[in-house]
Amino acid sequence: MFFYTQKEMINRLFGSWIFLFFLCGSISAQTEFTGTPRIKSIEDMLTFAVKHQRKPYKTGAEGPNAFDCSGFTRYCYKQIGIDLKRSSQEQAENGKKVRQKKLKEGDLIFFKGSSGKEINHVGIVYKKKSGKNFEFIHASTSSGIIIESNETEYFRKRYVTARRITSDKEIRNTVKTVEKENKASEKQQKENEKQQKKMAKLEAKRKKELAKEQKNISKEANQTTSASSNSFEESRYIVKKGDTLYNISKRFNCSVEDLQRWNGLKNNDIVLGQELIVK
Repeated sequence: MFFYTQKEMINRLFGSWIFLFFLCGSISAQTEFTGTPRIKSIEDMLTFAVKHQRKPYKTGAEGPNAFDCSGFTRYCYKQIGIDLKRSSQEQAENGKKVRQKKLKEGDLIFFKGSSGKEINHVGIVYKKKSGKNFEFIHASTSSGIIIESNETEYFRKRYVTARRITSDKEIRNTVKTVEKENKASEKQQKENEKQQKKMAKLEAKRKKELAKEQKNISKEANQTTSASSNSFEESRYIVKKGDTLYNISKRFNCSVEDLQRWNGLKNNDIVLGQELIVK
């Protein structure tokens, strides 16, 4: 077992805290593609952004006719399928941190306001120059969408940090993945349609066979009824020795009165060899 003095314990705890601080600082908030990219490169996104120059600034607006600063960056990145957070402070949590000297076109750059140290403005690097200098496109409260340089005193003093949201490679990979998924979906859809057509044909065939079978059954029933009716009408019985109308009625499941009516008999008298109609 090890024992530490109070000073040693404080130093060890402080060292652990410093380690955790740098570890957490190195972990960036990952920004994922949430939609299908309509624009397939950073350069194309910047070209898209430039087309909105001189459109007015409006607090809370996200385009397409007016923007605030974070609304503009959010609108541009939506074109490549990335949904940035809404405010400039929140967007500073997207992507990964990048040093000012390592900036590239498409990176987000953040500035503090006239007073205080909190981030309250964001733009997109439009052109990287030497050293820490760059041009950026943003929604200016006074000029709307405009390209400016960070070399002006106003922005040079207020620069805070930068974040890299994505790269051309990530965009290309996402486009390929989406196209592959779309092809697989189309293939599956065609297969489903093929199966549906096949099932529809089988169902139509089954209904046709069922209708034919029912028709045959009905035809056979009609023939049986007709045959039964014919034989019913043509039934004759020859009176034998010992027969009476009563015995004959029981044999053919009818009444004595039926036999009398069918044969025009006025009473129960019958004779040997007499032909009787039986229905």
